[in-house]
Amino acid sequence: MNYTAIPKSIVTFQTGNSKPVDVYVWATIKCCSDHQTNISHITEEKLALLTGLDERTIRRVIKRLKEAGCLTVQTAIKEDAVRGFIKRNSYQIKPVEKDFFLLNNGFFTRNYSAKMAGFLLLLKAICLNNTNTIQWSKSQIAQALGLSRNTVSALLEECRQAGLIKPQAKGYELTTDCFIQPAIKQTEAAIYKELCDFCKAKGVAAPRQNKVALSVLLTKYNAVGVPSTEPISLTYQLNKRCKQLPEKVSIPYFIKVLDMQEQYRKVMKENKQSQEVLVGFEFFRNNN
Repeated sequence: MNYTAIPKSIVTFQTGNSKPVDVYVWATIKCCSDHQTNISHITEEKLALLTGLDERTIRRVIKRLKEAGCLTVQTAIKEDAVRGFIKRNSYQIKPVEKDFFLLNNGFFTRNYSAKMAGFLLLLKAICLNNTNTIQWSKSQIAQALGLSRNTVSALLEECRQAGLIKPQAKGYELTTDCFIQPAIKQTEAAIYKELCDFCKAKGVAAPRQNKVALSVLLTKYNAVGVPSTEPISLTYQLNKRCKQLPEKVSIPYFIKVLDMQEQYRKVMKENKQSQEVLVGFEFFRNNN
């Protein structure tokens, strides 16, 4: 794959003031992981080469990530023809299932400093959904990322000078082209077909169309061309959560299975309010 799914929860990493660097090393490990097992066998030497950090720093970062519960590490002793017996780490990262953004893997070849690269990833994690826009002040960004205001201010200026962000009237716009926006989004017809195909494979009749419920699903499962083996795909999540289906299913049933009831209720409430306003307007117009 030419992209990596990065969870927005990276902002919660409790690794201290080194968070930007730690996030970048973590993302590099994830990029080099098997997309089915989420296990990476990348060496410390390779990590150092990819991140621009020395191996000693890499070891310190991995220690912090392990202690913070951001990944698990298994160490094995292997024999090397030149260096004899050496330690080799394997890393496992939890699969990304929700609240993520897609990162073009070309990001890891841009030669950004590890600190700047990790900071950019943290900034993307707090952008408005499906945008590269942050509508927060420096102080609010610092609070959201768990970094000092001085650190955030310095890194924002560094990114601005590098042409990676642009100040706006209220906040900032990320200008790097490495964040994959769902410009080509899954359509209602495509996601409905995916649901129908899933039901067919389970031997159950397809649900009736429900535009409101489909629109809710599209807020999360909207990327085109994601393999069904990817945890971020709709089919993967349905296979994981629906071992069996009832004889009759509806799209709201799948909304519940996918833990999206809150979003669905909100949209239904907004639609009801809009309908009430429309009815009131029609009554007013017809009686004047």
